[in-house]
Amino acid sequence: MLANLNCASRTVGGLALTALLLGLQGCGATTSSDMMETQIGRQFNVTGQWTGDLVDSRYGTHKIYLTLNDAGGSVTGTFAVPTHICLGFNATEGLGGEWSLSISEGVATQAAEGTAGDNTFTSVQENSNNGTLDFQSPTLTEKIMTEAGDELDVDRVLYFTLNGDSDSQTGKFSGTWIGPGLHCRTGLQGAIYINRS
Repeated sequence: MLANLNCASRTVGGLALTALLLGLQGCGATTSSDMMETQIGRQFNVTGQWTGDLVDSRYGTHKIYLTLNDAGGSVTGTFAVPTHICLGFNATEGLGGEWSLSISEGVATQAAEGTAGDNTFTSVQENSNNGTLDFQSPTLTEKIMTEAGDELDVDRVLYFTLNGDSDSQTGKFSGTWIGPGLHCRTGLQGAIYINRS
């Protein structure tokens, strides 16, 4: 009977050890699953078609459409906000060429190793798909006649600063532009939420 008891306790002990080892293996970080492989190790890149909302503090919410090309962090492209009184098609149709709503001085910066979202105890950079996107419109120089009859050059430019990953970015915008709206030239600002289409 004592031999049967020792054999049973060894079997129970062996099962407990096996369960413990399997449990510990499940706690380790791995990049073998399809879900994790799509994010971990993926390099931050914003090339593609994007859509979302531009929420102007004075003129409300409007759809925004972007076409971006990210070449090693240097971003070019175009954007359109068709219904916005200052940025819409009716306000910008006479600009054409270099003054259209193209992207100037665009920079996409991947999150650095060891920053928020990266586990410093692993060899893989978990936050490699995260980063910032900064760009501006080209500078439009508008000639204005002062009350004294002098001609004055005023630069109009929009700035965009976003943060997120290769599929979703949120941030803010500000600046001045042309258009019939009272606040187009005095100052635009608000939030922007975009997702890869």
